[in-house]
Amino acid sequence: MGHTATIKVWLSGLLLLAAAAAANADPAERFINAKGFRAVDVEALEGSRYYTAARFPKMGASAFRPDADLPAPVRALLLMESHEGALPHARYLVNYQPTTKAASPDDRLDFVDITRFNLGPAVHADLVDSVPAEHLADVKVFGVGPHVRWRFAMSPMRGMTAGLDAASRKLVTSKEAAAMECLGLPCANLESAEGPKGRWEPQKLVTPAPSYRRSTPQGPVPSSVVEQLLTLMGEDAQRPTPFAGHAKRLVFVVSAHAGGQEQQTTGLARNALVFDDAVGTYWLRFHQVGDMAAEVHALSQKRR
Repeated sequence: MGHTATIKVWLSGLLLLAAAAAANADPAERFINAKGFRAVDVEALEGSRYYTAARFPKMGASAFRPDADLPAPVRALLLMESHEGALPHARYLVNYQPTTKAASPDDRLDFVDITRFNLGPAVHADLVDSVPAEHLADVKVFGVGPHVRWRFAMSPMRGMTAGLDAASRKLVTSKEAAAMECLGLPCANLESAEGPKGRWEPQKLVTPAPSYRRSTPQGPVPSSVVEQLLTLMGEDAQRPTPFAGHAKRLVFVVSAHAGGQEQQTTGLARNALVFDDAVGTYWLRFHQVGDMAAEVHALSQKRR
C-alpha cells in the first residue's frame, strides 16, 4: 500500500470514529453544540442581570429562588430576554421537548429551542406608505437587534424545576429567517398564523402564581403567553419521551405587535403528541389587544 493510500485509509478511519462518536454523544451535548451555536456561560446567564427586582418583584420573599417552579420553556424565555433585551416588535418560535432516558426513566431532561425574530424593520417598512414621513419614527425606534436562536438543556436540580445545565446561542441571518416556518406561515411575515380551520372552543384562562412580571404597558411578556398555553395543554405537555433530535412535539409561536398600529399579542401552540386514542393534535390560540382581557381558544384534531 502506497503512502497516499495509507493516508486515505487513516483519514477514513478518523471520519468513521468521528461519526461513531457523534452518534453516541450525549443528547444534551449534541443539542447544545449543534453547528453554528456557541456555548453561553451558565453562571453569567443566571447572574444579577437576570435576577432583578424589575423582573422578579417578589424576589427575596422566600428561601427559594423566585423562578424555582417555572417550567423549562418559560424560564428559558426569561433567561434569553435578560441577555438579549426586549424588542417592541418580535416573534418567538419555541420548540420544547421534555425527555427521559430509556436506561433511567426517572432522569428528566428538558430541551428548549427558541428563535427570536426582530420584526421592527419590517413593521417600519410596512408603515412607510401609510404614514407621512414627518410622523414616522426612525427605524431604530422599532427595535434594533439581530435575529437570534438559543438552545437550553435543563433538568430538575437544587430545588429548581428547570435548572440550567447548558445553553448556547447563534445569530440567524435574514436568509435563514426568511426560510423558517412558524406553524403555517413564514416566521418573518408580519401576519401571524392562526392554525387550522375547525371548531375552536373558548378556554378559561389560568392564573399562575405571580413569580415574575408577566406584563408591561405594551402587553403580556412572551414567557407569560407560553406559560398560559403550556398550562392549558395539561399533563400531556409534561410527559417526557425519549429524545428525538429536532422533533417538533410542542411548538409555541408568540408574536408581539407584529403588524398594524394596535398593541396586540398573539400566540399559537401545537401539541403533536397527544396521549389520547381519538385526538391526534391539539392546538391553542391566544389573542390580546392592549389592556383588554386575553382570549384563548382550543382545537382538537382527530387522530388519523
